[in-house]
Amino acid sequence: MNFVQQAQTKTPNHGLDVLEHLAEQRGWLLESLTNGDLVMESVGENCTYLIQFSWSDEYQSLHMSCSMDMRLSQKSAGNVNDLLASINSKLWIGHFAVMAGLNAPAFRHTIMMGNAGFEKAQEIEEIIEIGLGECERFYPAFQFAAFNNMPGQQAMDCALMECVGQA
Repeated sequence: MNFVQQAQTKTPNHGLDVLEHLAEQRGWLLESLTNGDLVMESVGENCTYLIQFSWSDEYQSLHMSCSMDMRLSQKSAGNVNDLLASINSKLWIGHFAVMAGLNAPAFRHTIMMGNAGFEKAQEIEEIIEIGLGECERFYPAFQFAAFNNMPGQQAMDCALMECVGQA
């Protein structure tokens, strides 16, 4: 029996159930936090990303945050805030924020689950891939803004610059 057939025979209690079944099928390692959230790590080119999933009964939604292994200093707050505005104005899905407590940049997105169940598994998987891709794409920009004292727009321009030609 394939994943879709298995999924159609079970009704999830909420989005975390869908995520757990998806993780089981994909071989992902999820850990449960004391508050009920689920977390997993993903190793990228730039760092190891911590992906946390939270469920809201009130909104029937699954929230994902993919945080970068980077601690931002208070002195870089202005540059980082300008960078956040520049990045977020270009994103179609999700947004970047600085996570309170961790003081780390993170990609965030919420999936409305409603009465939907396992048919949302593909959407969850796609959002995870998008989040990781955007984190990899903009990681250098956060480095430039936070640690090289670059203004936000300049940091983004440098990070997204594509080299052409031959040296």
